[in-house]
Amino acid sequence: MENPHIGADDLVFRSDAVVTGTTDSALSRRVRNGAAERVWHGAYLPVSGEPMQSHTAKLERYRATVIAASRNGGPARTVSHISAAIMHRVPLLRPDLTLVHFTSATTGKRIRRGIIHQSALSESDIVCIGGVRVTSLARTLCDVARTGTLAQAVCALDSGLHLGVAIADLQTAAEQMRRHRGIAMLRSALAVADGRSESIGESVSRLGLSDSPLIPKPELQVRIPVSLGGRTVVVRGDFGWRDEEGRLRLVGEFDGRFKYHRSNPFGDNRLPEEVIYEEKLREDAIRDAGPHVVRWTWSDAHRPHVLHPKVLAGLRTAGIVG
Repeated sequence: MENPHIGADDLVFRSDAVVTGTTDSALSRRVRNGAAERVWHGAYLPVSGEPMQSHTAKLERYRATVIAASRNGGPARTVSHISAAIMHRVPLLRPDLTLVHFTSATTGKRIRRGIIHQSALSESDIVCIGGVRVTSLARTLCDVARTGTLAQAVCALDSGLHLGVAIADLQTAAEQMRRHRGIAMLRSALAVADGRSESIGESVSRLGLSDSPLIPKPELQVRIPVSLGGRTVVVRGDFGWRDEEGRLRLVGEFDGRFKYHRSNPFGDNRLPEEVIYEEKLREDAIRDAGPHVVRWTWSDAHRPHVLHPKVLAGLRTAGIVG
């Protein structure tokens, strides 16, 4: 599964294979030999080399499953909810990749390895991705937000806003869903969603920080002029806190670069030790510019009893809180 962007052309469908002379036993033999995976009834995904276990590879395998399932679903079904979000490539918090979700105006039921949600969709609620009918991005985000936890809802909405969805479109979709189950969760998440969060970890951190009445609301994506390599550049911190005079005194950084939902977390060919070294130079430059720096990990972001004391200690050192 080395292909980072799986589409319908990467799948082998039994209905097509038998026409060209491939037998069922041959397809089954390819699965037994590890040359292919059966992702849905009558649909196979060829495997090149050792199957990858990264989060990105799992998302792409699920995407293949959704594409295969949609071929069997008929025109009355539209891929929706988490399945549509994966088709749109929206980063999500702990998505359940065991079921494929559809929406249909005529029926709602559980099927093997899937759920059909009953709801009317307008033409503006439906788009086509790679030949597959899926709910629009705004509708998808609202469906995901209605059916998960507050953290999952906020992460989905943050991701959508960061991808360029207008808050007005989300509000319009939410209004159209005002009688749907989970609307209270959607409205709560919309009230705190912020597209300036650039990763799931930052969204989870922001929610965690907001749970403490002792931690002032931070500034997001704070800009910091620093000296790097003999020249002045502007870097951004994930979170920032200023004193009463408006001086930036503390920068908070979510340190999730080795974990955040990418098979190559650096977006280029740098080695991990190169990234670590460059991050150290960047952090040293921020400290030299004046602010203190506090960092936390993915594990810390999920544990308020760890995150809160760490940030409060930084705020006290910076003289922002007593």
